[in-house]
Amino acid sequence: MTDNPNPIWETALDWLLLIQENPHDHELAERLSLWRASAPEHDAAYRKALKVWRLSGEALSSPIAVAPAPVTLRPPTPLSRRKRALVGAAVAASALLMWGPDWQAMQADYRSPIAEHRTIALSDGSQMLLDSNTLADAQFNPEQREITLVRGQAFFSVTHDANRAFYVNAGDVRVRVTGTAFAVNLGDNGVDVSVESGTVVVQTPQSSTSSTHLLGQGDQLHFTASDQHTRIAQLPPEQIAPWRRWQLVAVDQSIDDVIMQLRRYQPGLIVLTDKALGQRRITAALNLRNPKSALQAAIAPLGGRLQDSVPYTLIVSTKP
Repeated sequence: MTDNPNPIWETALDWLLLIQENPHDHELAERLSLWRASAPEHDAAYRKALKVWRLSGEALSSPIAVAPAPVTLRPPTPLSRRKRALVGAAVAASALLMWGPDWQAMQADYRSPIAEHRTIALSDGSQMLLDSNTLADAQFNPEQREITLVRGQAFFSVTHDANRAFYVNAGDVRVRVTGTAFAVNLGDNGVDVSVESGTVVVQTPQSSTSSTHLLGQGDQLHFTASDQHTRIAQLPPEQIAPWRRWQLVAVDQSIDDVIMQLRRYQPGLIVLTDKALGQRRITAALNLRNPKSALQAAIAPLGGRLQDSVPYTLIVSTKP
């Protein structure tokens, strides 16, 4: 919310949510009709909010036209500033989802839509499997083969070529391989490289310690962009790119991290309103084919609740 909020717009948002939550409340609909009729700017603000709501795919019933004479004009009970801000952000985001072009996707060589995987057969015989909402560019020439992961994550099965190394770039990380199978995940907080078979050499931009790392079968390198820190761990086979089986395997992960990963699979927004809940940790295997149910399964044991009354938006909070 801005420091100088528009009270008319805020009231329109209050009405919008109240009507959506109480579609059969005649008295509420009459009060809304009176408020809209009391000033042209009231009607304009509500029509604007309602238009975006309807375009986002959740059509509301029009307010019932009832004679307003016997009804006393009262404003709606104001929502909390936090909740109104969330509603406003969700309405605005819904508009962007409907009208805003995805410039990255339009320019990428390869892409996979939300909730879909896509297998790419590369010209050298290698294969690249793209996870949901993933983008990649390719540049092959006689000297080398190079893939740039623009966003998301991918699994590579690389055909050996002694004369041309295979590179994958992801953020500040560069992976070099001649023939192996491995996964690369470009996330908001860094890059993961996980090796299923063979070996890869990973180059990171660190200056205080070694920036070249040799990874073998079962190794995972995590590079954190914010502090330039690298951590290497061993993973069991089932935890290497489990998204290929439409699984999210969370091992002692925070709800914040789980939500960040589920955003790749859920159209629209996932909004977390409780910072403390976001820091709680879980260990679970979640079904990515139904990200909404996966999110519900993750937060329910921690006392969280999921609301979907705002279109294209899942609101995660703590039960009262």
